[in-house]
Amino acid sequence: MALLVALGVLVPLQLLATGVASGQAEPTVRVAPASFAAVRSIQYPNWWQGGTCDPGNDPGSESLGASWHGLVACGPGPTQGGSDHVVSFFPGAWGELEWECVELSMRWMYLAWGVNPYPADGWDVVRDYGFFKARYNPDGPQLVVVTNGTVGAAPQPGDVVSVGRTQYDNFGHTAVVTANAMDAQGDGTITLIQQNGGAGNDGWTTYPVDNWVVADGVTGWLHNPSWTFQWPLVGYTSPAGFEAGVTSPGNDYGQVTTDASSISVSGYAGSLGANGDELFGYIDPQGNFFVQQGSSGTWYFEARHAKSIAVTTTASGVPVLAFLSTNGDFYAEQGSLTGPFTLEATGATSIALAAGGGSAFPLLGYVRTGDAAFLVKTGITGDAWTVVQASGVRSIALAEASTPASGLMGYVSDSGVFYASEASPEISWTQEAAGVTAISVAAVGPTGEPLLGYLAGAGFYVAESLSPARWAEEAVGVAEIAVASNAEPGASPVLAYVTTAGDLCVLQGQISGRFSLQASGVSSLALSSVTNS
Repeated sequence: MALLVALGVLVPLQLLATGVASGQAEPTVRVAPASFAAVRSIQYPNWWQGGTCDPGNDPGSESLGASWHGLVACGPGPTQGGSDHVVSFFPGAWGELEWECVELSMRWMYLAWGVNPYPADGWDVVRDYGFFKARYNPDGPQLVVVTNGTVGAAPQPGDVVSVGRTQYDNFGHTAVVTANAMDAQGDGTITLIQQNGGAGNDGWTTYPVDNWVVADGVTGWLHNPSWTFQWPLVGYTSPAGFEAGVTSPGNDYGQVTTDASSISVSGYAGSLGANGDELFGYIDPQGNFFVQQGSSGTWYFEARHAKSIAVTTTASGVPVLAFLSTNGDFYAEQGSLTGPFTLEATGATSIALAAGGGSAFPLLGYVRTGDAAFLVKTGITGDAWTVVQASGVRSIALAEASTPASGLMGYVSDSGVFYASEASPEISWTQEAAGVTAISVAAVGPTGEPLLGYLAGAGFYVAESLSPARWAEEAVGVAEIAVASNAEPGASPVLAYVTTAGDLCVLQGQISGRFSLQASGVSSLALSSVTNS
């Protein structure tokens, strides 16, 4: 056994005696546990330097080629001609070794789930979670340990597996499940992303499953019941036209159409689940409003003389469309891409639309011509309009979660003051900021936790509560902003902005994280996020 250097509180030596091969190499640093850091970005962890796979700290490192849901498999590991490099995910964290297999699993659990790293080799990542939870993750999520061979239990995408030790490998292996192709009898395969999987491995592997037993020595896996897929869909306009894509490594943006003057997006473009169907809307230079559902490939003509539009989908995938005509008429429609639209209001200068899940009906809002009042209602041809602010409104924003009481409203006054309020049980406006030029709001999770964003002085600011809020400055030199989330359990914030130079940047996860550059030459953006559970 090599010499161990211990920092902080000592634990029994046998718990620190870990090794190499395809599991975690022998640790050289023991640090005291710390609480989960607020800065997270799965694609670009904030401790990486010099780009993808941390070449600034670990020269020669690069992507193996595999990436999934923002998680990148890196190398070269010890079996690929490289060497280990100790890294801490946050000050005081248990040190991980780039690019051992354990580092990938711990990086995933920390960035996606908020689980602090803890001492483990590949074979006991699953086993040691419970052993070390009280010390390293007292406030973290409660993961479920599933024993391999449990009838009816199949590894799900996102689950973390352990592979047992053998007489030839004392350290085992660990990997993250990315796909499940099993039938009702428990037969099939699972696909996993991994690191240090052998010379020439590209970061992918597949394990067969027979009668609920995963082969290749898998002993069990960790499952997070509170985590779900989230697929942010971003649309933008550029000289090439209207383009859109999912903000995840390996997902390219594709041209939706040319000559779009105003755009809106909803849904997501993932391949999993009933909601795996994006919704695109745009206005052409002649003022014609068109909508397309991604799977159909057919553009539906909705209306002429459109000034602005909004498209969204309910949690069950039902489309909701709205537009403001050039003469100030507000029309909306739910459930079809072929109409008919209902005239909701006349004399509008701007409109807003939100759709959540569960029992929540779509939430509609508009600013009235003349007195600049802000009015809202629930449901297409539903409730009567309610004046929520009598005058002095310049622009508005709406969001909704899974119940009628989980709505969120915001507006900017004529003097540039940002106000926000929950939609129910009663309106209670709080002043959020002054000198504001644009706002965006979202409701996070089933209970609709507030997510607020505003633009002021070319700075992008975000908070996760109403006033008194703790505002984080996300970026400067910004021309346009958007925030999004959804009503499902495990939903997280999604932030996007366009710089004054035309760069589009997006972040998924906790606020104050590291944004990823998505495109350049961008003039406008649209943002949506749907969770697939």
